[in-house]
Amino acid sequence: MAQIEIQREASSAFYELLAEYEASLPDALRHGSLEPNLVAFVASVDGAPCGCVALDECDATAGIVKRLYVQPAFRQHGVARALIDALVQVARERGYTRVVLDTDREALAPAYRFYMKYGFKECGPYVEAVSYACPTFMELPL
Repeated sequence: MAQIEIQREASSAFYELLAEYEASLPDALRHGSLEPNLVAFVASVDGAPCGCVALDECDATAGIVKRLYVQPAFRQHGVARALIDALVQVARERGYTRVVLDTDREALAPAYRFYMKYGFKECGPYVEAVSYACPTFMELPL
């Protein structure tokens, strides 16, 4: 596998990958639009965009991981880890003491396993409500 490059920008590639991600989700887990105040990351291999993630602010101490997606052909090659590594670095630069996320442990089992392997642990809700029925809340202390 070629070297993974991470770019920090909300480019057209970022939005194209987000649309692909949303289309891949079951209807009950689709998100809709993203907030405009986030930091966007795009992973490329051999110059071709293949994954994305975004960092949003939860509060002054926590960032939120949003929309981690890697195209199926590039999974199991370190792309998701490279994206989260870049996100964690920016979260630390911003002074956050943790990053949080929500997923669905059963419907998105591969994502859940990735987060657990990375070091995330389940936690209580960081928001009052999400748009789907069975969220699993997770956090990573920084």
